[in-house]
Amino acid sequence: MTRPTLALLCLLLTGACAVNTSTGPVHDPYENFNRGVYRFNDALDRAVLVPLAKGYRYVTPDFIELGVTNFFGNIDDVTSVINALLQGKFKQAGSDAARVVVNTTSGMGGFIDAASKVGLPKHNESFGQTLGYWGVGEGPFLMLPFYGPNHTRSTAGLFPDSTVFSPKWWLVDDAPTNLGLTALEVTSLRARLLSAGNLLNSAALDPYLMLRDFWVQRERRLTFDGQRPVAIGTAGGDDELDELDAFDELDELDELDELDELDELDELDELDELDELDELDELDRLDALD
Repeated sequence: MTRPTLALLCLLLTGACAVNTSTGPVHDPYENFNRGVYRFNDALDRAVLVPLAKGYRYVTPDFIELGVTNFFGNIDDVTSVINALLQGKFKQAGSDAARVVVNTTSGMGGFIDAASKVGLPKHNESFGQTLGYWGVGEGPFLMLPFYGPNHTRSTAGLFPDSTVFSPKWWLVDDAPTNLGLTALEVTSLRARLLSAGNLLNSAALDPYLMLRDFWVQRERRLTFDGQRPVAIGTAGGDDELDELDAFDELDELDELDELDELDELDELDELDELDELDELDELDRLDALD
């Protein structure tokens, strides 16, 4: 790993050293920059990737398209095994390793997902999630050119996941072949997401915010694996609730004050009754004298 790469990783991890929240708001201090990158990615997507993906779906039979998806999924399973081991999820790592063996052999090199048919579920683990598992915070949200939504923690994980944790880095030395595999993987992924892209652009008043929040919530869900509740909070939400709780305490005090006032009234009523009894006693004495 080169010194510039190490420096970049250190910088990204430093930026991610924040609270490792699962329900807080998205930290997006670079929103103007991120929106600019989003517009660039969206224009590139419309001009290049969408036509390419539509052409790929048109000329590729469904079973081959599914096979390509399974092939790259099998490669991703190797990355998941390594990250599961780094997170101490040894049972899951064993299951994912078994998936790789079954799909590589019985699944014809990964083109058939035979592992799912024998009860070996697929998991998605990345080095960014591994960092989150060990307490590294998300850091600011980043919209990266070509890569799309990320935050600083997941950005720090892109390099190891695409190099030392990936079989493509070990097995494919030829740069053009590696580039061709990457292009095929991106095209296959974009073809699967054609419907999702149409839904995003047609349903959302602000596609950038919808994509950002959806991605962050999904990343939190994958990182915490159900160990914490996951949501996208609002800035200052907890403080506002705390202030409302303080008002509740004041309301309780007000109720007590009202009860105290009623008790005082009850005491006055008792005094009034005593006065009436005294008056009756005096009348009885007068009657006796008569």
